[in-house]
Amino acid sequence: MASDDLDFSAELTDARASIVLDAARRVDALSGHLGDEHDEHDGRDEPHEADTTTDQFGDLLRGLAEDSVEFGAYPDVLPVPILDLPNADRTSAAWQAALDEGFTFWWVRLPLLLFPRKGWGFTRLEMRLEFNPDETDPRRRPKAFDILPNRRFDTLVAAGVELNVGVGADGHFSVRTSDLPLPGGSAGASANVDVGAAVRLDVVPVRFRMAKARVNHTAVGLEKVFWRLDGAEFFTEDPPQLIVIVQVPHDAPTVTMSAVMRAYRRFVFFPAGLQAMIRQLPAALRTFFAQGAPVGATARYDLTPIVRRSA
Repeated sequence: MASDDLDFSAELTDARASIVLDAARRVDALSGHLGDEHDEHDGRDEPHEADTTTDQFGDLLRGLAEDSVEFGAYPDVLPVPILDLPNADRTSAAWQAALDEGFTFWWVRLPLLLFPRKGWGFTRLEMRLEFNPDETDPRRRPKAFDILPNRRFDTLVAAGVELNVGVGADGHFSVRTSDLPLPGGSAGASANVDVGAAVRLDVVPVRFRMAKARVNHTAVGLEKVFWRLDGAEFFTEDPPQLIVIVQVPHDAPTVTMSAVMRAYRRFVFFPAGLQAMIRQLPAALRTFFAQGAPVGATARYDLTPIVRRSA
């Protein structure tokens, strides 16, 4: 179930690179100390195979200093013509909002650039969007009418399948029923997936796939969105697609969107030997890695020119 009280798992620090390099030097020293102990016990010049692994832990941490996450220059923004959708659902909330109050609807895909250390991807991504954050009149603030990924599609996310996701006749994200996996692996409708009402994918259908993951997010219909995506297989290929259908009041003078992203490697996914070494480091370093060694980025986008030009 969506939650309204999600927040970032950890705060960022401007000294991230220094912290990582300091920890790497300390782990190097611990690795050498462990190697000396083994030499005394064995009477051998060559270290154990396990010692060779510990010698690499410092380099593994140094590689984290190369982590980078960024937002692209501008999101993909396309109009969703609610009143002109084929077979539009005239009883839907989107139809009524567009007809009676002049709301417009927009399909917005965030451009994400994730550069984790090669061979060691991120395992948690958190993202916050906020629309018109400086607007004091709540009636002039756009809202997230629908979001993707969404826990409505948990079954598909868990299966890691690729499918067409578009906008249905009710204005929500929908899946073509013929694309849905059956328990035996063949295509067809699945009773465990909410496919929306009167599914038509004539508006911005996209190929959507996410590695097996756990998705949590705030409820739709708010002026802000928060996602938390967890999974050991995240970001090994393409970054996840984060898409919002934004409902914009007709009298909003501007349409802006602020975005904050943080990526982590959950401590439980660190190599066991490295976890043991990190537990021997000073408290501030232990806390930094226990929180996932977060790296982040921020962006602010002005969507006004596109929205006003189309209006």
